[in-house]
Amino acid sequence: MRGKYCFRKNTEGQVLGLPMYLIIVMIVAVAVIAAVIFMIPQGTRTMSAQVTDNALIAETAGDAGAFTFANTYQVEITVTTNDERADPISGATVTLVGAGAAVEGTTGNDGTVTLPGFSPTLNANVNEAYMKLTVKATGFEDFEDVQAVSIVRLS
Repeated sequence: MRGKYCFRKNTEGQVLGLPMYLIIVMIVAVAVIAAVIFMIPQGTRTMSAQVTDNALIAETAGDAGAFTFANTYQVEITVTTNDERADPISGATVTLVGAGAAVEGTTGNDGTVTLPGFSPTLNANVNEAYMKLTVKATGFEDFEDVQAVSIVRLS
């Protein structure tokens, strides 16, 4: 039987050769991937955001039913860091959601964004609601303010 492959029968139940090598490679690969994921930097700096225009939106309602505000509003928001320098953050994604409206924008070099026009809506028998502000930027912890803008139906 020279020249042909000859396989010996493994009667002892041992794992030999290639399968064991693959198992070791997979274990090492998982350890390397875990180490790389651990080394990815997390957002460590904090930021603050301030609504600088229309923090209170109020209109007089004609009835007690659902009420859509007649005017279209724009909100200006300033986003800065909370570190000792208080530098503005450019490229932050700013989202304002609530009262049946949602708007989003990105801050410019000066750290401000004017969110485009939106018309809030209050359901029947609801006279007050809030809009939630969310700010996300690379290298920073996310910022949230659940009562950033007040929406009020005046009676």
